[in-house]
Amino acid sequence: MQKLLIITQNFYPVIGSAGNRMKNIFELLSEKNIDTHVLTTEPAYPNKNLYKQRIFWDEENLNNNEKIMRLPIKTKKYENSMLGRLKFYGEIALSFTKKIFKLKKEKYDYILVSSPPIFIVLSAFIAKKLYKTKLILEVRDLWPDSLTGVRKFNNKFVLKIFKFLEKKMYNNADAIIINSLGFKAHILSKLKDKEKTILFLPNGARAKEIDNIIKKEDDHFQVVYAGNLGLAQDTEKLQELAKKLNNHDIHFEIIGYGARATEFKEFIEKNNLKYVKLNNPMTRKETLKVISQSNCAVALLNDEEVFSTVLPGKVIDYITCKTPVIAAVKGQAANLITQNKVGYVFENEEIGRIVDKIIYLKENIEIRKQLEENCGELINAHFLWEKNIEKIMPLLNE
Repeated sequence: MQKLLIITQNFYPVIGSAGNRMKNIFELLSEKNIDTHVLTTEPAYPNKNLYKQRIFWDEENLNNNEKIMRLPIKTKKYENSMLGRLKFYGEIALSFTKKIFKLKKEKYDYILVSSPPIFIVLSAFIAKKLYKTKLILEVRDLWPDSLTGVRKFNNKFVLKIFKFLEKKMYNNADAIIINSLGFKAHILSKLKDKEKTILFLPNGARAKEIDNIIKKEDDHFQVVYAGNLGLAQDTEKLQELAKKLNNHDIHFEIIGYGARATEFKEFIEKNNLKYVKLNNPMTRKETLKVISQSNCAVALLNDEEVFSTVLPGKVIDYITCKTPVIAAVKGQAANLITQNKVGYVFENEEIGRIVDKIIYLKENIEIRKQLEENCGELINAHFLWEKNIEKIMPLLNE
């Protein structure tokens, strides 16, 4: 039996697509008779206090699993400060490295490390040398390009170091997994070995999640946004959208968290948006339930070139729930939505047109039903975890 160590900052019960992604890889590889272990941190995203609530620990088979090693992290506040965030990542990398030396006797056959943050990959390189094993690099975001994309960091000297580390990361991996095809050209441009395996493994849905989707009746129309309210998302445009939807008496459910969640809550209260509700963070099961009970879902990303390579997890979740997507996105996400006819794509500044399209969907039930049907077909054809996990197996059987 092959033995695999997954090294990742984000893992169940952490909310968001990264934690859910690594949980699915762990569970499904374990079912494939791969002896899979996880090295992660105690849950901290978006904050540690969230996970004091028992509701987030809703999968008993993962709660006291001896193959999941969770390391405590002392750094508490890091979201709103780049220096704090770097300190946080550095502490994680150091903790992982210490643990890796203690695990030397385990003799892993493979290591799968998830990035970003890039510093964790440095720990994995040490593990690769120490264990004399193969390293599979999993890339969920193009870092540090995404760092400059959020317009909060532009130190050229530090970015030069980060780009050097990025190139080393790609070239020292034995194989690379990406969750968006938009990453491939960028990574290839950094590789010396152009024949290195780059495997596309998208975020997706579990079969049991699809089975539990129950679409709502059409007597109450509502729009939903689910996910991070952070630096990559165009929250100012989302506020503008919320205000316009409220003016049309359209219910807007937001399941939001992150650096700008408090600011968004204050905006709702200040403008007395009675049709707009900012919910507290929810478990994935509850989030999917709210999305499935909505009639359309919105996604907005900052208008930066790096984000055109991204395929946001929230978009896949919307489609999983058969909820038509209204998005201000470019590149990979835009192509997915338009080519598969699961929604509509606009420019960031076209908030008025977005509202018009939402009203159009409200008034045209048959159009909505067709979009919902297209969503179901797309997920079953290309975004089922149980099918896509097979792509990894050749990497673990070499």
